[in-house]
Amino acid sequence: MKKALVFGYMVKVFLKWFIGLLVIPAAVIGSLYSLNEAGYFNLQTVDISFSKNSEHVHFLAPLKVELQELIEAQKGKSLWKLNLQLIADSIRKKKWVLNLQITRRWPGTLAVMIVPQDIKLLYSSRAGKLLPVVSDGSLLDPVSLENSPDVTLLEGEHFEHNLELRKKAVQMIDEIPTEGKFSPKRISEIRHDSKDGFWMTMMKTGLRVKMGEDNFALKASRVGQVIEYMENRQLEARVIDANLSKKVLVRLRKDP
Repeated sequence: MKKALVFGYMVKVFLKWFIGLLVIPAAVIGSLYSLNEAGYFNLQTVDISFSKNSEHVHFLAPLKVELQELIEAQKGKSLWKLNLQLIADSIRKKKWVLNLQITRRWPGTLAVMIVPQDIKLLYSSRAGKLLPVVSDGSLLDPVSLENSPDVTLLEGEHFEHNLELRKKAVQMIDEIPTEGKFSPKRISEIRHDSKDGFWMTMMKTGLRVKMGEDNFALKASRVGQVIEYMENRQLEARVIDANLSKKVLVRLRKDP
C-alpha cells in the first residue's frame, strides 16, 4: 500500500515537472512571438564602430555615414528576420573594409564592428585625385582633400598603374622607424625614378633624401642619425644621398 502511494506521488511530481517543461517554454515563445508581431524587436538603432585606424577620423567619417545609410534601409524589420549574411556581404564589397562583425543587440539594435584597411600612403594622381594606398599596394576610391588620411603622399603617375612599385613604396614606409628625426610623419612625399630609385621629401625643410631600391631600414637609421647631427650643429642640408653602400652623402644648402 505504501509503495503504491509513493509511486502515485512520484507520478504526480513527474507529470507536474513534465507539464512545466512544456508550458513554460511555450509561454515564453508565445510572449516573444507577440512582442515580435507588435514590433518590439524591430530594428531601431544601427551602431557602427571601428577596431583600428581611429586616427584617420576625417577619412572614416563619411564612410561611416555611407554604411549607416546602407544598413538603416533595414529599419523597421524584425531583428529575428534580418539576413545578417546579406548585410555583411554588402559591406564587404566596400574596398576600404578589411573585415567586420555584426551582432544583434536586443531588443532593437544592430551593432557593426568594422576592421578598416590599413592606410599606408596617399597617391596623388595627375588628374588631381587623391587615392589611399593600403597594405597590399591596392588603391582605394578617391577621397576629397578634407577627408584624406594623414599619411605620406605618393607623387608620380607611374605609381598609378604599377602595383609592384606601390607595394615597394609600402614596404619602404613600413621599414622606416615610426619615431625619430626620420619618420613617416616627417616625410611629406615620395617619388621614384628609374635611375635613382625612391626619393623622399621632408616636411618644413624641403630636404630631399635618396633611398634607392633596397635596404630601407638600414638607410633610414643612417639618415635619422645624420639629420639629428645636423640639427644639433644648426646645419641645413638640401640633399641626403643614403643610396651608398657604407656612408651617407650630404649636400648642404650653401654648397653649389
